[in-house]
Amino acid sequence: MIEAALENPVLIKSQLSPTPRYFGSCKWFNVSKGYGFVIDDNTGEDLFVHQSNLNMQGFRSLDEGERVSYYIQERSNGKGKEAYAVSGEVEGQGLKGSRIHPLGRKKAVSLRCFRCGKFATHKAKGCPNVKTDAKVCYTCGSEEHVSSVCPERRRKHRPEQVAAEEAEAARLAQEEADRSSPEENERKDGKLVEQKETETADKAGK
Repeated sequence: MIEAALENPVLIKSQLSPTPRYFGSCKWFNVSKGYGFVIDDNTGEDLFVHQSNLNMQGFRSLDEGERVSYYIQERSNGKGKEAYAVSGEVEGQGLKGSRIHPLGRKKAVSLRCFRCGKFATHKAKGCPNVKTDAKVCYTCGSEEHVSSVCPERRRKHRPEQVAAEEAEAARLAQEEADRSSPEENERKDGKLVEQKETETADKAGK
């Protein structure tokens, strides 16, 4: 047990946790400082995550949008909640991690601003590309929604589901257009006139 804990302390910690396991996606991760945030699927809440809680070997990090599973606990400093024993969607599964690694003193040029989504040397709080204090979608930059409900993100991560939903919406729209088209109205009017003529003829025959 001790040897296993030294080899993979994150996995051992997950086995001892009494809380349920949650799922989410990486919002952003600062590879030089070793921490970031994940967005919880159920609540949409931002959860702090530290590299020491990542189930992977070597340089530990998360890639933006990477799917993860984890447990939740209160942070030791009292500043909200954090994810721990973080692994892939299957518990115990290793993580892919970020393709970006710090590069000495020039590491800042390899970091991505989570406000505008661009690789640059500026920090998020001083981002020159986002002119509003409101929350913006870090995936597409829109002020209309946040990343957890971004349509572009859904197209990227769930293309088959999005395609099916769009096809169904197009079908319903076409049906609605057909119902309100002049040809359809004329056809309905013709049937109504024909029905009335039949009823009149039946009454006359009686």
